[in-house]
Amino acid sequence: WKEAIQKEYESLSDHQTWDLVDLPKNANLVGCKWVFKTKRTATGEIDRYKARLVAQGFSQEAGVDYDEVYAPVAKYKSIRTMLAIGNQLDLEIHQMDVVAAFLNGDLDEDIYMKQPEGFVDENNPNKVCKLKKSLYGLKQSARCWNEKIDSYMKSQGYKQSTADSCIYYRSEVIDGKHVIVIVGVYVDDTILMSNSTKILNAEKERISSRFAMEDRGEIHYLLGMEVKRDRKNRVLTISQKSYLESVVARFGMHDCKPISTPLET
Repeated sequence: WKEAIQKEYESLSDHQTWDLVDLPKNANLVGCKWVFKTKRTATGEIDRYKARLVAQGFSQEAGVDYDEVYAPVAKYKSIRTMLAIGNQLDLEIHQMDVVAAFLNGDLDEDIYMKQPEGFVDENNPNKVCKLKKSLYGLKQSARCWNEKIDSYMKSQGYKQSTADSCIYYRSEVIDGKHVIVIVGVYVDDTILMSNSTKILNAEKERISSRFAMEDRGEIHYLLGMEVKRDRKNRVLTISQKSYLESVVARFGMHDCKPISTPLET
């Protein structure tokens, strides 16, 4: 966990998330805390330990610290539709994660936050952090990130789906071949599909040059869904086995006998 905390703090420093300043008179001061989460694989095994510094957005004041907060995410049915289309057309389907996505968003408001526990500046213990980036936990963080990624995608020639504002696509003819790229964005989880491996890799390199990305390769586990693909037989299946098992365990039903008709039809 100490390594995870240090990695998160270094990421905050690399993104130049704040400046240390004196708290202005009558300014609202937002707290912060460390949040820990164990990331697991589709089989439930530990993948990595994640520590995140989160601003305590509940202490923000409407009209002072924030205004608009709404931000869309791709619908689950849109993601399932993407997978179905990708499977039917035998497209390359890959996934990428945005590293510290919210830190890419720019703030319009002046927000002051306490220095994080364990990293208080010894020379300036009474100063506070004036945020320059939309830290996790702030009410407007998701909106700031969505505006940033939306602006980037459109600048790269992508069009926005009229059915789902978080699905983007681009179609063009390259070397006599009709090439299509489809991108779905669910906060910091990204699905990329294309009928050209070369173009898909080029797109991944391009977006990685703009944002810090983690390439997860061919899609296998996304948003709690395990994805298995048999390209030879054009079969793609999704399941949420580990999630369902956790729900059953939470309600003390892990020792119950299974039945094909648990409810009346």
